[in-house]
Amino acid sequence: MNIWIGIDVSKLHLDAGWIEDGRKVHKKVRNSKKGFAALLTEAPVSAHFVMEATGTYYFNLALFLHEAGRFVSVVNPAQIKHHMKADLARSKSDKSDAFSIAKFAQEKCPPPWKPHEREVYELRQLLTLDAQIQQMFVKVSNLEESFVQMDYHSKQAIQRSKSLANHLKLLRTKNQKDMEKLADNLFPEEVEILSSIPGVGKPSAILVMADVGEFSRFETSRHLVSFCGISPTLKQSGTSVRSKGRMSRMGGGRIRGALYMCAMNALRCNEQCKAMWNRYEARGKHGKVIMVAIMNKLLRQMWALVTKRQKYSPNFA
Repeated sequence: MNIWIGIDVSKLHLDAGWIEDGRKVHKKVRNSKKGFAALLTEAPVSAHFVMEATGTYYFNLALFLHEAGRFVSVVNPAQIKHHMKADLARSKSDKSDAFSIAKFAQEKCPPPWKPHEREVYELRQLLTLDAQIQQMFVKVSNLEESFVQMDYHSKQAIQRSKSLANHLKLLRTKNQKDMEKLADNLFPEEVEILSSIPGVGKPSAILVMADVGEFSRFETSRHLVSFCGISPTLKQSGTSVRSKGRMSRMGGGRIRGALYMCAMNALRCNEQCKAMWNRYEARGKHGKVIMVAIMNKLLRQMWALVTKRQKYSPNFA
């Protein structure tokens, strides 16, 4: 039986816990290359490592272990949280969390983690920055408008807010050019295929590829839909619990936002999506339900086209 080492990751420290020869072993090190090496010397040679995907703080450790040839797994924090609830855990600390993560891995045997190409992570960071720049631009533009509305206003404040808005606009243009350059190097064919779907623009195609990665790692389109968090859920029990189905929202919110905008555009230029809206509307479905269904349809089309290396064809059937 493999020894699983659970690691609770924080910004400054790592708490590692495992069971060896029937006794609990705990090791606390710094979240740095020196700390990684110290942990590796203390851990059993054949041990498997497992940690939660906590923001960006886990990545350097996971990459270090992967490059060292050790088995490392990165799991969704929600899985650990619900596993601890199932065990009726009465206390919570970094040390106890490390042992809980190890216990989870011992029972579930999560698959190994494999990093994407370096450029994929760079593209994701640029996408995150792009969203922040856009939010800042909207805030500054609204602020300038609110200043102008007052009879008593500062000319300097208006001038500087305009200058800041123009700077943000220029910065976003440069950022988007860098994103397109990276995407052209990473997955030019895939972006071209996704962009051929009516309603899916190149920026949305780049975002989907950055967040999904290789479409081939999903056996079916249903797996991709589940990964993105737009699969329906069902809550029924006896005669008293009859909850309406909602999106699972298990995946990242960024890709769902992009798919929603694609669905909005598709209602104007995608005949298949227009027909789908009319069919569902005739059945009395709510508009939000129809939008999610169109998002689902577009994502399934993306999977089919990319995995088959074909562009969109409205008369494919």
